[in-house]
Amino acid sequence: MAWIHPMAFKHWPLVRDLRFAQKCGRYLRGARKRRPDLDWNEFHRVARHFKTDDMGSFPERGFLYQLASDAPAGAQVIEVGSWMGASTCFLAAGLKGDAAKIFAVDNFQGLSTCGEDAAWYNRHFRKLGSSSTLEIFRGNFAALGFANRAEPVVSDSLAAAQSLQAKRGTIDLVFIDGDHSYAACAADIAAWAPYVKRGGVIAFHDFGSRASGVTQAIFEAIKAGRFAEIVGVANTIIAFRM
Repeated sequence: MAWIHPMAFKHWPLVRDLRFAQKCGRYLRGARKRRPDLDWNEFHRVARHFKTDDMGSFPERGFLYQLASDAPAGAQVIEVGSWMGASTCFLAAGLKGDAAKIFAVDNFQGLSTCGEDAAWYNRHFRKLGSSSTLEIFRGNFAALGFANRAEPVVSDSLAAAQSLQAKRGTIDLVFIDGDHSYAACAADIAAWAPYVKRGGVIAFHDFGSRASGVTQAIFEAIKAGRFAEIVGVANTIIAFRM
């Protein structure tokens, strides 16, 4: 009998499904106690759809769902860096009202000035056998019934900030998870912070993680007084009130 590495077992469908049920169930028990006012069944529905996706933890995805749920009805959201749309769908799941919309900014080609990101994207695109994740993004939204809540903006971040200028000062929530180099993250903060209305929220992924440039750029923005107060932290996601 051939020897099988123990790590291989976690990819078997039945084992993977059991691991998902255990980890998600554990998270939801705590989440329902902390925020009994939110529809965690909807979160679970989205989580099941992305159960093979390990790009984000349950606390992070739950925090995004909470931020979107706490936004007003008809909220306008901008996400910078959408990849295949997992985080976008968790945001969409929390939104209320027919007019609510997420503008998902991404070149969908993994173009990045951060060396670690570029290598990561190259590996994943080789596995996908494709040069773009846009159709996968659209497919995820369609499968979950969220197609009307998202508008892909196929563009680099700063070019998108120019094309969406009419929305400056009108956005309820901005989530930045784009190019992880220091220069790019600092530029994203400068470009997108003015889009958030007073009292709105700006959130970032990979704060305090291996992406030291992201952490440095956020610390500098804090020192410069760009944010009014901290809203919360969940693993590597941090959110601020503007």
